[in-house]
Amino acid sequence: MAVLDLFCGAGGLSAGFDQAGYDVVGGVDHEDAFAETFEHNHDAQFVEADLSKVTGEAILAELGYDPGDLDGVIGGPPCQGFSLAGAKTNPADERNFLVTNFVKSVYEIDPDWFVMENVPRITTMEDGQVLEYLLDQFAEIGYDTEWTVLNAADYGVPQSRRRAFFVGHKTGEAFEFPEAAFRESRDQQTLFADRRPPRTVQNAFGDLPSLAPGEEKTTYTADPEGEYQTEMRADGTELTNHRAPNHGETVTGRIEKTAPGEKIPYDSWSQKRRLEFGEPAPTLLAGPRPTYHFAHPTDDRGLSVRERARLQSFPDDYLFVGPIAKQRQMTGNAVPPLLGRAVAEAIAEQTVPA
Repeated sequence: MAVLDLFCGAGGLSAGFDQAGYDVVGGVDHEDAFAETFEHNHDAQFVEADLSKVTGEAILAELGYDPGDLDGVIGGPPCQGFSLAGAKTNPADERNFLVTNFVKSVYEIDPDWFVMENVPRITTMEDGQVLEYLLDQFAEIGYDTEWTVLNAADYGVPQSRRRAFFVGHKTGEAFEFPEAAFRESRDQQTLFADRRPPRTVQNAFGDLPSLAPGEEKTTYTADPEGEYQTEMRADGTELTNHRAPNHGETVTGRIEKTAPGEKIPYDSWSQKRRLEFGEPAPTLLAGPRPTYHFAHPTDDRGLSVRERARLQSFPDDYLFVGPIAKQRQMTGNAVPPLLGRAVAEAIAEQTVPA
């Protein structure tokens, strides 16, 4: 099935659909900084476009398709600043372009089905009225839509990351989201005995070489241990994106005094913490600067981009290109490929396309 990724970023959702056997024909984003990373990792064209100013027909024409040609549209439009009042009374309000223009683009591209990913808050904004509005909008353009909130940890990602997913289709048959296969934490051993143990930070990057602040290494020094590390290294021969942030003594001193699993002592930056090997990581953040959010469990430093990518389930042959701040943004904002793959496989199994 041929799909187009809107608001593609680095291509995490595309990677999941690739792994599930789909044909990702293109990625669209308004930031050209994502182009090299997307095109390096996908046999697909990157289209730099602002979907508030460019029609879906124009995007299709650039890729060599007509409306109705593609099986699916996927994407994760940010919802920062979305206002239901603005969406209804002032569609030109820039805060509303990102979400409402996903709806508009789906209508213009006319696929058999779509997948929209977003933060869970979109389902509760304005006491649920935003959710009702979006479902009504999708219904008006011809799609029955199911939604739920999924945790990436349930699908083998070594990170607790909750995201809302909307799947719309024209078949009139209800869509069933994939069942969880892993526990979210070790504390759930009794409650979810039928699920596999959670994948942890140790599973994520315990095989990657130790780094000092500012140090980079390009070769593996240990064999992969376990299923997850073996999968991440399956097609990679050279270690890439494994450079530690270049901290000063003040920062390394703060990290050194912090036990694994604890918050790092800052007056602000309350989300900075030192990871522990025995549990999945908390939700990875993007951040506007080349700083760090999580510290390594044993090295007194922040994470490398490769370690961040491992927490998101990007395989090691997935190369991130560009300034370090952009690489952190790309890894922090991405849909974990394994989560995307689980949704993609559920669509394929249920033959959602009309």
